[in-house]
Amino acid sequence: MRTADPQADMSSSRASRRATHRAGTSNGARPARRAADRTGRASPPDAFVSTPTAGWRGGHRRAAGRAAVTASILTVSVGWLLAILAAPHVTLSPGWRMVALFCHLTCLVVGFGAVLTVDWFSLRWLLRREPLGTVLTAARGAHLLIWLGLVGLLASGAALGPDTSSGLVWVKLLAVLLVGVNGLFLGRVRERLVAVRGRPPWSALLPGVAATTLSQLSWWTATLVGFWNANG
Repeated sequence: MRTADPQADMSSSRASRRATHRAGTSNGARPARRAADRTGRASPPDAFVSTPTAGWRGGHRRAAGRAAVTASILTVSVGWLLAILAAPHVTLSPGWRMVALFCHLTCLVVGFGAVLTVDWFSLRWLLRREPLGTVLTAARGAHLLIWLGLVGLLASGAALGPDTSSGLVWVKLLAVLLVGVNGLFLGRVRERLVAVRGRPPWSALLPGVAATTLSQLSWWTATLVGFWNANG
């Protein structure tokens, strides 16, 4: 007759409980792990779809972008028209006229100088001297200066009372309007270039090159016509 060993009984009981626990855990956890693996494998594509890529053309965002651009163009055009309509009704003393002329020239330096800076970096990028990120950073930093210069040109130009019966004056006014509208288009081009990964294709660069060229022509036209009228 064998004497019962309490320690052996307790060890066998613990071993049986561990085996039962492992069996239950493995049977219940394996399907959950498989489901988690399937979910983990399926989730990255779903998450990636929510991030727009360079060629993304989401209908909602595209409509919102067009509405914002249209509203901005209308705002610039209305401000330009109000400046022209207010110009004949503004009469300044010689002292205040000198102040308005100084503000006009200062805004020209600020706005046109910022545009020249951005275009210089763009030219260096085309010559492979600067990365595209440098150009986009310069454009983002100069954005406020360009628009402050343009708004200041309109306000001070209206205070100077341009002769709207002159054809050259209208050439200058239309060049200023073109600068504003074209600047809005350049902002959209910059947003699209930011979304491109790697070196952008020429199809994405051509609108920017065309808008930059048009911007230079408009700024130089307004500057030269203003100089001609001031010394004519």
